[in-house]
Amino acid sequence: MSLFHYSPTLLVLVFIILAISLLYFYLFSKSKEKYINYWGLSWAMYALSLMFGFLILEFPDSSVFIALKQISDLFNGLFLLFGTYSFISKKIPFYWLQYTLINIMWIATAGYYQLSVLAITLLPSIYLSIIAIAAGINFLKHWNFHGIENKIGGLVFLLWGLQKAYYPYINPQYWDSPQGMLSEIALASILNFCILLVYLQKIRTQLMESEGRIKLLADNAQDMIYSYRLKPEMGFEYVSPASRQILGYDPEFFYRNPSTFHDLTHPEDIPFLKLINESILPPDEPLILRWMHRDGHYIWTEQKNSFIKDKNNRILAIEGIVRDITERKRTEEEMAKAKKERQTLLSYISHELRTPVTSILGYITAMLDGTITEPLAKNNYLEVIQSKSLMLQRLIEDLFQLTQLESKQITFNFSQIKADELAEEITNKYSWEVKNAGLHFKTSVVNSHQFDDAEVIIDLERIHQVFSNLIFNAIKNTPPGGTIQLHSELVDLRERPHLLMKVKDNGNGIREQDLPHVFDRFYKGSQLNPSKKSGSGLGLTIAREIVTAHQGEIQVESQFKAGSTFSVTLPIYQE
Repeated sequence: MSLFHYSPTLLVLVFIILAISLLYFYLFSKSKEKYINYWGLSWAMYALSLMFGFLILEFPDSSVFIALKQISDLFNGLFLLFGTYSFISKKIPFYWLQYTLINIMWIATAGYYQLSVLAITLLPSIYLSIIAIAAGINFLKHWNFHGIENKIGGLVFLLWGLQKAYYPYINPQYWDSPQGMLSEIALASILNFCILLVYLQKIRTQLMESEGRIKLLADNAQDMIYSYRLKPEMGFEYVSPASRQILGYDPEFFYRNPSTFHDLTHPEDIPFLKLINESILPPDEPLILRWMHRDGHYIWTEQKNSFIKDKNNRILAIEGIVRDITERKRTEEEMAKAKKERQTLLSYISHELRTPVTSILGYITAMLDGTITEPLAKNNYLEVIQSKSLMLQRLIEDLFQLTQLESKQITFNFSQIKADELAEEITNKYSWEVKNAGLHFKTSVVNSHQFDDAEVIIDLERIHQVFSNLIFNAIKNTPPGGTIQLHSELVDLRERPHLLMKVKDNGNGIREQDLPHVFDRFYKGSQLNPSKKSGSGLGLTIAREIVTAHQGEIQVESQFKAGSTFSVTLPIYQE
């Protein structure tokens, strides 16, 4: 059969090989993997070799075309070997380059001296077969993927190399025919197909491994990671197991309930969901939402979302990360509260210090500039200065003590004392003070026989400070002829016996709006009797801190203009 009959088929196959090389170059432009580039160069050289083979069929006596075909085959095999080594992440040994250079020099020399075809092709053919066998062995040894593609590919490598190297000498008449050329192209095409299959399998394996690593990271992340599909139907495509720790729900709950976002969001935060659906949020702007935990309480969450859109900029899906920031919000609120308290404290301190300091400076200036000259007047002013100075001293001492109490830096001298002895000691200590103020003092003990073995562990001096504040506040706010009562009894509180002591008066009482603030710093309330001296407003705050340090409680009950009752509970010592 004539060459003309095979020419269109051969040309088509050559262009197919060339197209395959272009496919490799395209894949290289996407993946930047060197082995793909080497393979592309290999099959480009093979296409060039086929073109020279096509010319050899037309001009069988041309040693130039034979030499050029051999050189093209060498580069075809060399680039194929380069790609193989690169694919298995190994560096190609340098001796392959040396042997290739020797073969090229031999081909050039033999062609120049117009030696026989056998002389030109024998050495390169043997070397090319060695390249093909080495590539096939590496293919079989190192490309460990499931399937038989690598085994078939390795076998085809060997057959292709052997055919290219020895078949021209075994059956030269067939080899120099179009049928021989077609058989070589067929083997090369099968080899290419196997290489592409192995490449695609490697990419698939890498993708699966990458997805596995990503899923492993997502499954073990402390933050909740999700993917939410909006179109064609709304629903969760993925929710990480961290949903259990953050919201108390398994991922399956979200898969079953596409409207979970809306259902769990705090009603006041639902409008913010529109910011997500309408993609109004800036790209890196987190969204702060409150979500209902399975236990029934709300938690603060911070969400960072990214949007998957179509070509018309419509949102198809949302991918996001949800982080529980409840503790952070609580800390921020506490910091804001502390900052406000510091500002309030500074304001109060400034006010409390300014008034006596102004008075002291005024009196001193008046005495120094000669405005006051009479000895009696000077003595009166000095007494006022002394009183204001003592007031400042008490304020500073109270502030220092409160600071120590709140920072847990104060030292307590605890001792064991019987409950009835404590009640009796407080009665004896303050009864004269109450009577001296023109008031009646009453004491009452409920079930006194229960006190026989009851003991408390306290710092007696600090507890006296607590009741000193309570009783002197009662004296200050009770009009002459009124009554102050000290009541004691044993009660059960949180399944443990406690000593309960109440200081009750029938004085001015506390206004309802002031009642929640009586233990706040600098609380003074509404002064119904301006003639009574006003304290620093720290006494009850200090009393609360002292009682709390004793693991007790202090509370107040009051009716305006009907008196107040302060209750102190201290735990009974139990062995």
